Formats: sequence, C-alpha cells, structure tokens
Amino acid sequence: MKVVLFAFSMLIATSFLGANSAHAQSNQGTNVGQLVSGLINVDVGAVAVNIGDITVADLVDVGDVVSNNRDIRILDNILNHSPILSNNSQILTNLLRDANILTDTQVVVGVLTGGAFAIQDIP
Repeated sequence: MKVVLFAFSMLIATSFLGANSAHAQSNQGTNVGQLVSGLINVDVGAVAVNIGDITVADLVDVGDVVSNNRDIRILDNILNHSPILSNNSQILTNLLRDANILTDTQVVVGVLTGGAFAIQDIP
C-alpha cells in the first residue's frame, strides 16, 4: 500500500515539475474520489517550489468537473471532516492566494492529474 501511495505521490509531484496541462476542463470525467485522492497525495512542497509555474489555466471550477450540487456537498463534507484534507486544502489555497492566482473568495477543494487545481467560490 505504501508503495502505491509513494508511486502516486511521485506521479503528482512530477506533474508539477513537468509541463502544465490546462486541458482538465469540464470534458474530463472526474468524480469526488479523484479530487480527494489528488488532495491527499499532493506534494505541497513541490507546489510551493514551483508556484511560479502555476497559472489561472491550471484552475478548474469544481462545478465543471463534478456531476451536480450533491457531489459538491459531499466534497465539502469530506473536506470539513478530514484534518489531512483540510490542511492540504488550506496550504494550497494560501500558496495560490499569496501568488495572486486565487482571489479571497476561492478555495482549493481538490487536485486533478496534470497539476490542475479544482477550486470553489465561497460566499
């Protein structure tokens, strides 16, 4: 299990170090589990080192990648009840806000393959 998690973490880390992929838009089949898995396994250190490589094109509205409001409520519930997910979300949100990529009304709620961040507007 650790080998699989390590391999997945390396895949995520290399996606941040490699070319950015901005094609992760609404035509990509994504579910809540994929967003959560990416957020669990994201290498926050790699993101911090390569924050200059992240652009607005790397942001995907969560409403474009999950099927409906029910999925967004499930995602919010998972984020609110998992210290690891909440911490990673907060770190990534702060990094992207400090780089002026996210506004004060946006938060990271997931990570997609290719280095794309799923964001949600908050009221």
